[in-house]
Amino acid sequence: MSSKVQPRRRRSNLGGKSGEAGVAAMEFGLLLPVLVVIFLGIADFSVAYHDQLQLSSALASAADYAFTQGQTESGSTLTTDVTNFVNTVSSIPLSAASATYNNGGSATSCYCVTGSPPTYTETTCGATCTDGSGSTAGKYVSISASFSFTPLFPLQTVLFGNSYSQSVTVRLQ
Repeated sequence: MSSKVQPRRRRSNLGGKSGEAGVAAMEFGLLLPVLVVIFLGIADFSVAYHDQLQLSSALASAADYAFTQGQTESGSTLTTDVTNFVNTVSSIPLSAASATYNNGGSATSCYCVTGSPPTYTETTCGATCTDGSGSTAGKYVSISASFSFTPLFPLQTVLFGNSYSQSVTVRLQ
């Protein structure tokens, strides 16, 4: 007595019923636009964040440069040099960069700086500032830069804007 093994019936990989064969393709087609928007948003955010980090790095380098050069230079020479330095060291195309010496005041005056954004109060050089910090009046350079970001997905501009700016104030002496 020998018995033959009967072959098993194969089930369809799509669920077994012939009416369900196109459901997965239809679901994918409905979800694809949502996934594309999410991935474009992630890509835009990543590029914008990278550009902001590059701007921060350029301003940090410019602050170091301003401090170093500010020991020997002052006034318009220093602001021109710092502005050129920011534009040179930046790896992203800046839409604006500027440096201001002593809040645009006299090169011989000293200031006490408080708050954010900084408020300059003209004081005698070497005098103690009245802000309670015990610091002495000094000379400062304010550096600012901005850039415009062009997103891959235009909706990002509506949600987050496309202009980014940063500034830093450096005490020279």
